[in-house]
Amino acid sequence: MAGLPPKISNSSRRKFLKTGAGAAASLLATSPGFGKSSPQDPPPARPVQPPSPAWVRDLIIYEIATKGFTSPRGPETGTFNSLKGRLPYLQELGITGIWLTGHSLSDAHFFYNIWTQYANVEPQKIDPTLGTPEEFKALIADAHQNGIRIFLDVHVHGILSFSPLIKEHPHWFRGGSWHMTDYDWAGGHTDLDNWWVEVWTNYVTEYGVDGFRLDFRIFRPDLWERIRQNAAAAGHEIVLFEEDDAVIPGVTDFTQHDHPMRIPPPGSLNPHLLSDVPGFYDRIFGRAGYYRVEIQFADDGSKVSGDTDGKGPLRVRLRGLADDKSCRRINDPHGDGIPDVQLTIEDVPAKKIEDVITTDDMGNSWHLRWGKNDRLLTVEGAPPTMQVYVATLAPGWPCLMLSCHDEGWEGFPADQSPYVAQGSRALFGYSCLFTPMIPIFFAGEEFNATFRAIPWLSPHLWGGGKLGTGKWLYGTMLDWDELPKPEHAAMFEDVKQMIAARQHVAGLMGLQAENKEPQLTAVPLHGDIAVPIPYVRWNDRNAILVVANYDAFRDARLTLQIPLQRMGWAGRGRYKVSAMWPAGESRSYTETELGEFACTVNRDKTAGGGLKVFHIDAES
Repeated sequence: MAGLPPKISNSSRRKFLKTGAGAAASLLATSPGFGKSSPQDPPPARPVQPPSPAWVRDLIIYEIATKGFTSPRGPETGTFNSLKGRLPYLQELGITGIWLTGHSLSDAHFFYNIWTQYANVEPQKIDPTLGTPEEFKALIADAHQNGIRIFLDVHVHGILSFSPLIKEHPHWFRGGSWHMTDYDWAGGHTDLDNWWVEVWTNYVTEYGVDGFRLDFRIFRPDLWERIRQNAAAAGHEIVLFEEDDAVIPGVTDFTQHDHPMRIPPPGSLNPHLLSDVPGFYDRIFGRAGYYRVEIQFADDGSKVSGDTDGKGPLRVRLRGLADDKSCRRINDPHGDGIPDVQLTIEDVPAKKIEDVITTDDMGNSWHLRWGKNDRLLTVEGAPPTMQVYVATLAPGWPCLMLSCHDEGWEGFPADQSPYVAQGSRALFGYSCLFTPMIPIFFAGEEFNATFRAIPWLSPHLWGGGKLGTGKWLYGTMLDWDELPKPEHAAMFEDVKQMIAARQHVAGLMGLQAENKEPQLTAVPLHGDIAVPIPYVRWNDRNAILVVANYDAFRDARLTLQIPLQRMGWAGRGRYKVSAMWPAGESRSYTETELGEFACTVNRDKTAGGGLKVFHIDAES
């Protein structure tokens, strides 16, 4: 590690890493009034680290499973070189980042009976079935020439149990999960720490990668602090994003599962992102939403519940945003300095509480105790009335995941496609590309690819069952012969133009931090069919109006009341309205005319249908 910058340490995180998750769990009590460390404890020091690079605001992330993205010699034969041949296509599409889930030495059958990056054997070695180190480096260089950044998938918790690393360094490992052997991150192994930092620093300095997606969770923030600092010292800014845990300011930048389109049960979509984007923001900023609270008691194992709709013996009331009380990370018992949503719970029985479970109507859940869920809540007061605080806001950048490789996980309906958009321009645009969040989607969504399972893809995580019948999206093999066909070519062209329009909008309005509410509001309307609630985003001079129609059989004829007063735009004289997507004519309107703005949104799942996006500019 000679020549690398020294590690920046953090005392509270060091304590967690030495004592392990069990000690972190002990910080949380099992009865009312607990869930945080004591008020006199000072907040943990924030690491002094390079900020997020400026280009994070422009990210549109496209996930690629390397072996199935291309099939030059049949199923599972994709390589770095065959992917490189598709970079001009991706540059034309307009994506700006590739989440590459396939680069290092891994097993060919461990998960779902196919090769996966998650069945990792030796993370420091390039998998020879994908290509040589030189070919990997050439892929990244060509991606950069096409304006695309590369993020590698990092399997943080462990490796396969037959890995040579375990024989060479047995003291690095302890216990296991997912039928694998886990790194002993809490063991105080300096040589393991230095090796880990060197491996991932090398991927930046030697190969030129632009950051990492951390599978499961980060485990050792201090090591990723060092990696990030090393990258900055080498003149190569990187971005780090975790699968589930909340952002650590100065270390990670956003969270993959921050706002997923797919929520439980399998096959379901987030109804608010789907049809009420303004209501989605009302919920995360504490102005609206449904919450259900269940309290489990320690002595007799009983439980009691209630919700904000008035069902159940508990009375649950939404109070809105309040002081910061809860922590979002298992290794940080303190708050994050961002307001939490407060719920008042009444009629609570006077018994010892084992757990408090709170769920909302967007697929989120929070628990009092670590070990039940990644998100923790805080409880104050005692029966019969208690206050529950849940973190809905977070540091970092907002992220929306349209789809990822984990769509179609075991148990997914066999008669459905694991792809999410499935040709819907309304879903791709209204719910994803025109929201003020970093979008993530899986390869093939952009041309409405047919899900085609790798012939030996198992329907079960650990194998078995009829091969070729699995629905795990990681195991699809893209059929590029579909792309020239009219239906698929039209979808690609539409998504390409949506991305171009989004990039123009990003230049006008930019991306705000996750805990900063965007200037976005609902637009009242009258229409002949039901449509998602339109929304407008704006700044001092520019605005976009987003209107969708999910009906695949009927056009929607709508009259909109543009809320100029709410936007602070009233009294500006005339307003220029231009059709951004699909591209069309411009026209000047008076304030009165925008109070009765008429438009037609063609039926969804057709070329140029499902969506209308207008740019509005105050002319005077």
